[in-house]
Amino acid sequence: MGAATSTPTYAHSNNDYQLAIEASKEIEYFLQEHFGAEGKGLHEKVSSVESELPYTTIKAIRFVASVRNDLIHNRDVKAIKERALFILKFESAMEELQVVAEKKKRETEGIEAPTESGCTIS
Repeated sequence: MGAATSTPTYAHSNNDYQLAIEASKEIEYFLQEHFGAEGKGLHEKVSSVESELPYTTIKAIRFVASVRNDLIHNRDVKAIKERALFILKFESAMEELQVVAEKKKRETEGIEAPTESGCTIS
């Protein structure tokens, strides 16, 4: 029987401000806990660890950070314009972060990647 990877599901608030803040906080926390990210905001934190992350993950995180900043700091912005895209980028960033963190953990502990039917998952 192969090892199954489960990804947490995130409840998304109907309030765009709450959604943007909670998504940002979740990514920031994960970056700090699993990668030792440093900095004041999400952009600074991802910059501090970008050498450890795939380009697509960095782009998704920066998208979330930029939308959040626009919503919070731009007086004329009252809602997330592309809410479904924001949620998609957040969820894909979290999934990718979990994969990279798990791979990093296996490498640190000297554990080989799980295999099934002779295929190595990396």
